[in-house]
Amino acid sequence: MFVEAHDLRPAPLEAAPPPPPSRVILLGNPNVGKSALFNALTGLRATVSNYPGTTVEVYRGRLPGSGVEIVDSPGLNSILPLSEDERVTWSLVQEARGDEGALVVQVADAKNLRRALLLTLQLGQLGVKTVLVLNMSDEAAERGIAIDVAGLEEALGVPVRTTVATRGVGVADVASALADARVPSNHRPLPDDVAGPALEMLTRGTGVDGAVPATLGR
Repeated sequence: MFVEAHDLRPAPLEAAPPPPPSRVILLGNPNVGKSALFNALTGLRATVSNYPGTTVEVYRGRLPGSGVEIVDSPGLNSILPLSEDERVTWSLVQEARGDEGALVVQVADAKNLRRALLLTLQLGQLGVKTVLVLNMSDEAAERGIAIDVAGLEEALGVPVRTTVATRGVGVADVASALADARVPSNHRPLPDDVAGPALEMLTRGTGVDGAVPATLGR
């Protein structure tokens, strides 16, 4: 008599979904609709206060139905700070770099992607988890600008979403992409003898660990 054999090995465990972030910093060039996205994500419920030690106002809110804090940072043209507003945004980015639960949502003007990608690559060099949002996508379409979103995601290694923040279009997609934020990967690494001193100069006085991220050096 034969007895049917059964595979008694335990079924492989499914990978646990990534935990939701605790803090999201909205970052972008001036006039890209960052505040409109902030309002859409928070439902217009926000508090405003000066960033410590400055006269720069920073808006903070919560993603409805969660404990995720949303911070609207002042606009900037480069991660390297040249004004008080940009120094505040730089400090917020440094806080995100030192916090496993924090990430950056970079808001870009879909009509001027080249300008925005400078910031994306700088975030990659600093090792900051990022979601890229192409806002004002309706205006880009009206101008005949077509963006290969899937190709951009593959090239940068981060979630890319399109929005029309003033109308709430695509905002839910941004919220659902937060847990998938990753460090931008498509950038030119800095030589070892440059990466260390550069990061030391940028982080001096910020209280953030000055260890060189793997993405900053070779």
